[in-house]
Amino acid sequence: MDVNGEQALLIRKQVKNVYLRIKPPDAHIEITAPARIPEAEVRRFAASKLGWIRSTRDRIARSERIFDEGAAGNGAGWGAASGSPSESTGGNGERLRRARAIIEEQLPGLVDRWVPVVGRGPSAITLRRMTTRWGSCTPATGRIRLNLELAWLEPRFLEYVLVHELTHLRASGHGDRFQGLMDSYLPGWRELRRALNRYVII
Repeated sequence: MDVNGEQALLIRKQVKNVYLRIKPPDAHIEITAPARIPEAEVRRFAASKLGWIRSTRDRIARSERIFDEGAAGNGAGWGAASGSPSESTGGNGERLRRARAIIEEQLPGLVDRWVPVVGRGPSAITLRRMTTRWGSCTPATGRIRLNLELAWLEPRFLEYVLVHELTHLRASGHGDRFQGLMDSYLPGWRELRRALNRYVII
């Protein structure tokens, strides 16, 4: 499918919404949409996201340069840790290494921004591919885990998940205290949560 001169792969599935992804390693556009939505409407949706498409492709290209130069390590002082051992082997390894490089490029700035706001910092942040959640936190140890798949979504979602997990260092569960803290840190967090939950981890 042509989207303002960009070629996109349109996949029809039994889903409720239209999902747009940039798929490494070649950064091609993949759109998943329900059969009931006309192609013209899908095309208009994709065209409205061209700015995000270009910025995401730029991040993928930067991660490729970092990977090629051998600079994508865990040098951040806040203690980034590696994920699953399968990341270094198999056909999916390069994709996961690029995802790691993209997130590691953004994380130091986000941590520096939000730790003073929340008032608690993680003992370590682990980046790994997860199939059922975007992030998790163990308050007893201070360890936060973030899903590598966040690399391929808009940066606002990585920020939201990080703030969400940092907040668990102050409030376990999702009760009134947690929600009140999130309201004070990130007033639009509920909208971000709804938008993020429209994505399916595959």
